[in-house]
Amino acid sequence: MVELDVSDEFIEENKERQTMPKKGGRYTKQERVKRQDEIHRLHFDHNYSARKIAELMKVNRNTVNSDISYWYSKIGKNHNIFNPEAAICVSLERFQVQRLRLRIQIEKTQSFQERLTLERLILDIDSRIMHTYQKLSDSAIRISSFTSKCLNDWMKDHNKPERVMSPLSKITVSEKALKRIDEIIKEDRKQVNVV
Repeated sequence: MVELDVSDEFIEENKERQTMPKKGGRYTKQERVKRQDEIHRLHFDHNYSARKIAELMKVNRNTVNSDISYWYSKIGKNHNIFNPEAAICVSLERFQVQRLRLRIQIEKTQSFQERLTLERLILDIDSRIMHTYQKLSDSAIRISSFTSKCLNDWMKDHNKPERVMSPLSKITVSEKALKRIDEIIKEDRKQVNVV
């Protein structure tokens, strides 16, 4: 397998930034767009993991993960995907078929090096399967949040005093309490991301 590098265009435009150590902080809008475009190319066109992209681009892995999440979010919004089960099932089935073929090939292989290469491919497929399940979970949370927001907007528009915390919960709270709960959750998420 030929290993791809970061595009020459990206390297040229970021030479000055690469020579100066980054101590955190914000990227300019132009730098962010270029970085996100390059991450999109490496992740979607070449199926590189966030770890590999961070290594190739010399960018913090959390930044790469954030940009990949940004692209998945944008793709979801562009396609208005609220029922992705069919595409996910097809994708998972392809992974399982590839994995099975590799397992069969391992049994036929005599060379240790070839076995190791095939096992790494299987590990990569397993990682992609887990990543798909993670994205499915993220999608379910996003849909639940969207549904709650729609229900709460409707209740507000119709002067209903209660608000739902989730579309499946039987608990209703006042609008003031819901705002406070949302603030607590946001603050807690910030604390988790800092750690």
